[in-house]
Amino acid sequence: MRRTAVVLLVTAFVVHAAVDAQSPHTLEQLLDRMGSYLLEYETRLSSVVADESFQQKVDNERQLSSVDAGDLLQESVGTSRTSQRGERVTLESEVAFMRLPGGAQWLGFRDVRKVNAKPVSTPGATISEVLKSSAGDVTKAQAIADASARYNLGLPRTVNVPTAPLEIIHPARRHAFKYERLDDERVRGTSTSVLRFTELQRPTIMREPTGRELVSSGRIWIEPGSGTVWRVEWIYRADRGAGATFPPQMRVDFTPHAELGIMVPMMMTEVFSAPAGRGEGRATYTNFRRFGTSARIVPQ
Repeated sequence: MRRTAVVLLVTAFVVHAAVDAQSPHTLEQLLDRMGSYLLEYETRLSSVVADESFQQKVDNERQLSSVDAGDLLQESVGTSRTSQRGERVTLESEVAFMRLPGGAQWLGFRDVRKVNAKPVSTPGATISEVLKSSAGDVTKAQAIADASARYNLGLPRTVNVPTAPLEIIHPARRHAFKYERLDDERVRGTSTSVLRFTELQRPTIMREPTGRELVSSGRIWIEPGSGTVWRVEWIYRADRGAGATFPPQMRVDFTPHAELGIMVPMMMTEVFSAPAGRGEGRATYTNFRRFGTSARIVPQ
């Protein structure tokens, strides 16, 4: 009789532990935790600046084919322009991250300082200097970022900044997407739950300059207990009608930063449209620090 009671007690404990272990992995809980994390994260990442090395290439001669959602850039990108294999460029920039007050969108500012190791011809105040000079002059910073966009290879775009996918998965936009839970995966040793998202809302968040709608989809790798985002993959394709043979897409990997005490972008890979077909890019980030409205940048 006593042995039966012990067995029942152990069984009950195992069942209870199993329920507790499974509870963080329900889809709704994962989305709630991710949403809470992103709302806190936007206040902590805002006012952070970093140095960016962004290598881009367009190979005009190779056969271009469609790209799957998981087939983002994995190879190294060259560092100089060539005429035989297409175009190659390395941009060295200062980037700043900011979310506008009142729930407005994420902004990523890129200030290109060198192109293929050569300083730009007319450098002015840096992004961080502009933003701290007058309590955050977003208009001037955006003008710098727009001017820097001309150094991108491929078709014109300003969305290739690490915070752009965070705008798509922001909790304020949760109603616009269908979410599904996929298998768990490990990201650099951390166990994560993988979610897939597909935009259902019309009109879509993204549009081409012509007005054609672009449907967003992708995957998110989050730490189930805290909702911390370790990786996000974003794809945007034409809603209907003929389009490019592949969809533009980005992947951003985040990593802990000990001094700032937050996750920061570690690497961004990109597949983008170009007149001759497909381009690829890889950006890495270093020297994270904070800017303020005082006369100096707070050191890390």
